[in-house]
Amino acid sequence: MKLAMIGVAALMLAGCATSSSVREAPLSAGVSKDYQAPYPQVKRLALESLQGLNVDVTSAAESGSVYTIEFAKSMSAFSWGEVGLVRVIDLEPDSRVSVISEKRAKFQITGTNEDEFASAVFEGIEHALDRP
Repeated sequence: MKLAMIGVAALMLAGCATSSSVREAPLSAGVSKDYQAPYPQVKRLALESLQGLNVDVTSAAESGSVYTIEFAKSMSAFSWGEVGLVRVIDLEPDSRVSVISEKRAKFQITGTNEDEFASAVFEGIEHALDRP
């Protein structure tokens, strides 16, 4: 019995996504969308859009022409939670936004997937860009 419990725990831990696992993703990873808007504006709107979702922004940092916002979604009754990041890349004069996320548990069926996070972030940016 103990051996079975240890095996289940090891399997669960082996499949866990962490902030560092998404942080190491290449720039080409995730779901991306280009905007005909200046980098400083899209940076601000990406952060605002993410803050409007049910996630915790855990860090935001800029390195060269890439602004990275890390986030986490807490565990709930239906999900083990998710981790992810939003990258805003300066394409002068345009900008690209990429959303990368992973479910904390690889076997998890429920929860928010990468396409859903991306759609929500992009919708928030587009809504703000459409405002007069």
